[in-house]
Amino acid sequence: MNAKTETPAIPEGACITAKVPERGTALLGDVVVNPYKLAPLTAIIRDGGQAISAAHVRVLGRGERGVDIAYEVSERSLWTYGGIPVFGLYPDHVNQVEVTYKLDGERIRERYQVYAPAVRLPVVANQTAALPLVEPIKVAPGFEHRLYLFNHLLGEIPGGRAFKWNALGGAAEWDQVGNNWIADSNGDVRWYLDIEQIHDSGRRDGLGGTMGFQQTRDGKLIWGQGQTYSKYDLLGRRVWQRALPDKFADFSHEIRETPNGTYLLRVGTSDYRRPDNKRVRSIRDHIIEVNEAGDVLDFWDLNQILDPYRGELLETLGKAAIQLPEGVQKQESTAANELLEGDLPFGDTPGVGTGRNWAHVNAIDYDASDDSIIISARHQGVVKIGRNKEVKWILASPQGWPERLKAKVLTPVNAKGEALAEEGGLYAEGFDWSWTQHTAWLTGKGTLSVFDNGWGRNFSPTKLAGNYSRAVEYRIDEAKGTVEQLWEYGKERGDEWYSPVTSVVEYRADRDTQFIYSASVGFLTPEKLTTTVLNEVKYGTQDVQVELKVSSRQPGSVGYRALVIDLARAFS
Repeated sequence: MNAKTETPAIPEGACITAKVPERGTALLGDVVVNPYKLAPLTAIIRDGGQAISAAHVRVLGRGERGVDIAYEVSERSLWTYGGIPVFGLYPDHVNQVEVTYKLDGERIRERYQVYAPAVRLPVVANQTAALPLVEPIKVAPGFEHRLYLFNHLLGEIPGGRAFKWNALGGAAEWDQVGNNWIADSNGDVRWYLDIEQIHDSGRRDGLGGTMGFQQTRDGKLIWGQGQTYSKYDLLGRRVWQRALPDKFADFSHEIRETPNGTYLLRVGTSDYRRPDNKRVRSIRDHIIEVNEAGDVLDFWDLNQILDPYRGELLETLGKAAIQLPEGVQKQESTAANELLEGDLPFGDTPGVGTGRNWAHVNAIDYDASDDSIIISARHQGVVKIGRNKEVKWILASPQGWPERLKAKVLTPVNAKGEALAEEGGLYAEGFDWSWTQHTAWLTGKGTLSVFDNGWGRNFSPTKLAGNYSRAVEYRIDEAKGTVEQLWEYGKERGDEWYSPVTSVVEYRADRDTQFIYSASVGFLTPEKLTTTVLNEVKYGTQDVQVELKVSSRQPGSVGYRALVIDLARAFS
């Protein structure tokens, strides 16, 4: 693979015939590396007070297999940055950066030498490198210029832990450091977020892992972190960073932009009054919708919508789950079950009832066709909920649902619409539910893609071998209340591809692929050194177009998600 052979977006002739200043003569201003102190592998070539236009940037690949990064820059971006934005510098390297632009009616071509410093991120015991090693196993033609953002989390935080162990609950108990970087198709680091600029375990608003990265329609990045959520551009320029609305607390996992220009966030609450009048911190069980100004437009309280006492799956998750006391018969209503709890402890642990981690929502999508949301609740299943807070369907095993929700559980069918035979939780024709899943997103093709982690599959106890995860696509007929499994990938790869937690699958229309990151392979081993796998698989097939092997060199670091970055959106 040599990604340098592809022609640039700008017409080649324009570069060849452009005026080239004499050596040592720069027509523009200073080169400022890491201009906003957050993205050390970026720079701005200042315009020197001149009116330039039609800019194009090329950061030359390093070595024989290095990948060129090339993109056009709009006038809006030139005005915003006061010059030409440079993205994709190699760390600890003198980068060759070619720029072309128009100045006073002439086309100018220049080359800059720009040094970017080595990667600097938090370090833990027994660590051997700043970031994981990304190795290209396969990169098919047409994918050479892919850029992938990796969102990893480090649970063992170096330095002060004063807040962590003071039993504050929520994000204070679940503090993590995010390692977030972009690699090219050769595996080289071309961008990273200087996490120490925004994470601080000694401050309430600095706690929490950075999670839920998404590139918005305008090319910016959004993410959340504990008690805040943010929007920045790829050069590290802050668009906004906001505290969560006062009624809510403890962001993690998901923030999604909707077609309406609003944002859906997965949060909890710090002061929730249950029907039994106990006031608790609720755990990962609320969805809020905010507008661009940060106003709350709506929210979904899953304690009122689903059943906080459905605990069938909790016993399989590797630690003692909090259930109703032995001998107590579960009731149909939440209020009745609360009265049966006694003195069960509250906190961020798997357990039934509001104030415990009964839902663990880790993904949200918005269905514009009927103004509904689709949630992935790891400890329950995938659920579609309307604006009226009524459940439309449930994609999960039928065990344990209360009478009011049983009819919402989808019926598995084959391609002819015939109900599939079932015995002992196993269905004919290879159908399976998703188990402790992460991400449940619409594909834009009338289907739903889900990353089926497989922990607790068919309610089986935790085991350290003989597991598998899947990326799976379902077609749901809401009117008939049925679900058909169309495609899966990963099952045959077994333990080498098994991710007990985290991970993502997302349909990519630009290459007609299912983009998949099996993000926690090896996390249940004593060493906690993961070897994760990123794939792009041709839609509807087993034809792997991209495979990257991602080997952690930092004990305790685990992948959360990854995503494709579109530079055309970032600087257009």
